Amino acid sequence: MPRLSHEPGTGTTAQPCYGASMVKCNSRLALIATASCALMLGGCSDRGDYPSLARRPAEDVYANARAAQTPAAQPPGVSAGLTSKLAALLATARKAHESFVARQPAATRAVSAASGAAKGTEAWSVASVAVAGLESARSEVGLPLADLDRLEVEASNRVADGADADFKAVRETRAQVEALTTSESDVIDSLLGRLR
Repeated sequence: MPRLSHEPGTGTTAQPCYGASMVKCNSRLALIATASCALMLGGCSDRGDYPSLARRPAEDVYANARAAQTPAAQPPGVSAGLTSKLAALLATARKAHESFVARQPAATRAVSAASGAAKGTEAWSVASVAVAGLESARSEVGLPLADLDRLEVEASNRVADGADADFKAVRETRAQVEALTTSESDVIDSLLGRLR
């Protein structure tokens, strides 16, 4: 017997007793019944005919043969082109250092001549200009350091991949250039100490 419902303004309407809720209930029952049958049938299968998963002698022979054939990976060398870049930067620094060394005797003589002279005198001014020339030559030696900084950052990014040859090469070149600037700074500091 159909159910009657009262909706405002429409009057009485008949609705069937098997609605959407009945369909949902039936589909759930069908799903549960299917899953139960699958589980019960899975328990009936034969378990004794499957092969063992243990390692077979042929697999051991194959694994040993592959291990013997694989050569050890050699660490990568310095990247192509980096050696020439580093050599050029070091050559630039050494050329600038030669200019510094060429100016050093004149600056040393000028500072010796100005020893004991008051600031602002002719001898003191000549010595100050000579030391300023040495400082200019030292800055030329330091210019390759900016390029070496950039190369060092790029090489340090490759270290994470296991390639540290570039990083070591850049650090070695940088150490040589820094040694030149340090020796020049020591000379300049000594001359300025005598000039004051």
